[in-house]
Amino acid sequence: MTEPLRVLLVEDEALILMQLEMLLEDAGHSVVGTAMTASAGSALLRETRPELVFVDLRLAEGSSGLDVARTASDLGGIACVFITANPRQLGDDLAGAAAVIAKPFSGGVLEDTLAFLEQALRRPPPSLAVPHGMVLAPAFLANWAPAEG
Repeated sequence: MTEPLRVLLVEDEALILMQLEMLLEDAGHSVVGTAMTASAGSALLRETRPELVFVDLRLAEGSSGLDVARTASDLGGIACVFITANPRQLGDDLAGAAAVIAKPFSGGVLEDTLAFLEQALRRPPPSLAVPHGMVLAPAFLANWAPAEG
């Protein structure tokens, strides 16, 4: 078995947070931390340096997942995936994230997403198809485009 992905969860709905944590751990991955606000999520990103962060767009205390995505981008080497009921608010570039999953989502969508992202992050390019229910950012897709020349 491959080394588990190290994942941070930033979600302000406790039930969704618990569901995500359970699904990730059942899939053999390691949840390195959870947060409900952007400031707590950004602090945990700096502290734990996960490979992957799942983040909601709207967080507790009126904070925004966009701040978490910016922190992940600034730190480098951390893929950010939004899980939100408002994917259209992200724009075509997904606000710098690698992908977005629309709420509500099924356990199957998350499992397929994890398998795809594990390949994308560990053994690119992924051989799996982009999972139904997940939209990839053009910049993330460009990582596997053939070089021109």
